[in-house]
Amino acid sequence: MSKPEAPSSLDAYFRSQDPSALHANQALARLQQESLSPVPQNFELWFAYYAKTNLDVVHALDTLSTAQLPITDGLCEDIHQRFLSEAKNNETVRETGARIQATLTGVSNRVDAARAATHQYKEALQTAASQLSGPGENEQIRSTLRTVLDNTSDMLAHNQQLEDALAQSSLVMQALERDLEAVRKQSLTDGLTALANRKAFDAEIARLSQKAQADGQGYCMVMMDIDHFKVFNDTYGHQVGDDVLRLVGRTLGQAVRSGDMAARYGGEEFAILLPNTRLSVALQLANALRATMESMSLTRRKSGDKLGRITLSGGVAEVAPGEAPDSVVARSDAALYLAKSRGRNRIEVHSGGQ
Repeated sequence: MSKPEAPSSLDAYFRSQDPSALHANQALARLQQESLSPVPQNFELWFAYYAKTNLDVVHALDTLSTAQLPITDGLCEDIHQRFLSEAKNNETVRETGARIQATLTGVSNRVDAARAATHQYKEALQTAASQLSGPGENEQIRSTLRTVLDNTSDMLAHNQQLEDALAQSSLVMQALERDLEAVRKQSLTDGLTALANRKAFDAEIARLSQKAQADGQGYCMVMMDIDHFKVFNDTYGHQVGDDVLRLVGRTLGQAVRSGDMAARYGGEEFAILLPNTRLSVALQLANALRATMESMSLTRRKSGDKLGRITLSGGVAEVAPGEAPDSVVARSDAALYLAKSRGRNRIEVHSGGQ
């Protein structure tokens, strides 16, 4: 999909070396080119396209371009809703909440009915006791006992209904709990690689940093990037590019220990968090992952054509006492850029403090 030239009014901004600024201006330029409304969701959509942070968005917009279909606000809204909006998860949560509320209401009604039945039963017993305590004929006594037995039967029926309702509610609540857990996991998982997503990574590194400050248990971070991925992706197409991302994700996910986290940081960047791990061990792991990827020969499944090899560059940093998460990320990223500047397919370490 061709990328438009920035209009003259944005030339100064386009000269920025910051990739985020570049993607932002590419998105703004595309909104102007397609005569799209400059609303936040359109900007977010096109920013995700140019930054390639969501490949589903890239595929959808590329498909429209290939088919030479006009790109409208309505189509952009649909793509945004499908791939970027959290509306699906929110709707699931709302539906689950409604089901929980309905279940609790049903249980509450049953409890109220049982309470009323208990009150009536108590009154019936008091009346029977009063009648039996005085003089009376046998028929009156028998009538009183029949009333007590009838009320006892009603009470047992109400209690059984309440017991059945509580048992059913327990099953429903267990199912709803599983649904909510599935939604939670989905919101923290990258759809393409099945690794943790950026949201999960941010939460985990914040937790590790707090723990490091509280009890001194350090951690290391590895930032890895696929070398020349854009060239590879443009040469062989997005489908092959997706396969490469899945392969790298699977390799990283299988390599980390229980308690570690491998995440897709964004685009073709991956991050690994290694709790209670020294810098030398993190460096050893990163180099092992790099060597593993380099040893793999990629072949197109249908044709059998050799696609070459994929290599990784990486940067490693160990948290310093009192260091903020952003600083650890920045140092890992700086080491990654150093690896790329020194020829790629290598791992560098940022050993300095903040």
